[in-house]
Amino acid sequence: MVNVILVAIVCVALAMSFFIGIYVLFRRQSGDKNEFLLLQTAIIIFLLGHLLELTSSNAGEAFTAVKVLYLGACFVPVFAFFFIAGFCEVKLPPFLVRLPLLLLAGFFTLVMWTTSIHHLIYRDYWFDADSIHYLRYNAGPVFVVITIFTTFCFLLAVCLIIFQLGKRKNKYRTHLVIILICVAIPMVAELVYFITNVTGINTQHIYFTPHSVALMNFCCCLGIMRFNIFEIIPNATITAMDHIYEGFILLDRDNNYLSSNAPAAEIFPDIAKLSKGESIFSLPQWPEELKSIEMGSTDFSLIGEGTRYFRASVSPVLSNTRDLRAKIILIRNTSDAVEFMKELENAAYTDALTGLYNRKHFFELASMTMERSRRLSESVYAVMIDLDFFKNVNDARGHEAGDLVLKIFAGIIRQTCRSYDLVGRYGGEEFALFLTGTDSAGARQLLERIRNNISESAIPYDGSDIKVTCSIGFAPCIESDTPESAIKKADEALYRAKNSGRNKVVMSGKS
Repeated sequence: MVNVILVAIVCVALAMSFFIGIYVLFRRQSGDKNEFLLLQTAIIIFLLGHLLELTSSNAGEAFTAVKVLYLGACFVPVFAFFFIAGFCEVKLPPFLVRLPLLLLAGFFTLVMWTTSIHHLIYRDYWFDADSIHYLRYNAGPVFVVITIFTTFCFLLAVCLIIFQLGKRKNKYRTHLVIILICVAIPMVAELVYFITNVTGINTQHIYFTPHSVALMNFCCCLGIMRFNIFEIIPNATITAMDHIYEGFILLDRDNNYLSSNAPAAEIFPDIAKLSKGESIFSLPQWPEELKSIEMGSTDFSLIGEGTRYFRASVSPVLSNTRDLRAKIILIRNTSDAVEFMKELENAAYTDALTGLYNRKHFFELASMTMERSRRLSESVYAVMIDLDFFKNVNDARGHEAGDLVLKIFAGIIRQTCRSYDLVGRYGGEEFALFLTGTDSAGARQLLERIRNNISESAIPYDGSDIKVTCSIGFAPCIESDTPESAIKKADEALYRAKNSGRNKVVMSGKS
């Protein structure tokens, strides 16, 4: 009767393992699929071997069944450890961890299949058909080693889970607890079996581990079907495969953090400190633009050593019933594109040599400046500046020296002016300004500073200094003026400044 009950329990465990394996195999959302399927395959072989042992009728059949059992038994703890490591996002070095464990499992299996030669696992064995149909044996030294190896692999898996428990929040701790129970059940059963056999308590030699798999599989089914342990992350990973060069962040539907890749950590360095299940909004660098967007795309920038520009695309991860399960955020660095567009914009609006507004854009802005000043009843002054005898610099020092002079003196003009003054390159060595928010005395004072700063500057070039002065003309703008007519009046004042000795500031209508 006991034998029939044990056979029934193993059959139930075997059926559940087949169900779990098939369910995971055909569920596209199932996570860590390959190693989980390897684990289930090893469990199925292990259970089949034990079922054959329970239904055997003599020692030869029972011994053959045990050899089949060992084809899976030594690999179950190894694949369980590999699966748990993958689930906990811990990378195991292939040659330092994975390969040695697989080789050990294979070695122990080989030793079992040849134990009748060397008796390292079973010193001897026999079969009692009148009792529970187990192979009875006297354990050899390697039997103890295999038990230690099995327990060691399970303990490693348990330690990984316990370590991860402190890093996860909310329901993601529940996932780990369920997996911890699944791992602990066969580990405890194996230890109990070993201890009761050594102490002689287990007089019937009942092998608890295969029967404990039924309970383990029940917990596993509960975790997969009820708590969706494996569904979110792999489905999102499949969607993101074409974008691995981008920052990848996976959130659940409540904006809690699940996973991210290395490019995302480069964008948000503190994201590695987030616990799984913790709100992404607790990330200090998380931009406001991403706090309000549910789906779609948005642009944002981050300021650090310099300003970086990004485009984020938010996509849904849906269940088979089209319910929202999670969100994928793909972040692309658009800094190069933004800078390129700025360069194009600058090329359209600014002078390539000096960085000041070019003539066309200068007059467009001047028109808006004059219109605004009229509304506010502010005074506006048009200014023309010309570098004196600049042709001599080009003739004596060359055009490279001339370009350097223009670039430096354009910088002097820009730095001397106020931030809201309009400055542009009119053409050649001529510069144009529009000054607002000042009277004629204030305008003259500012222009005298420009003249002094230029005349007192010396530009070292090719072993000697280049010194240049400038002449400046300015004119008040009246109601009927356009930017062109105002600049024409300033140009006339400039002409008078040059004719009266240069290096002067002259106002239109005055000497």
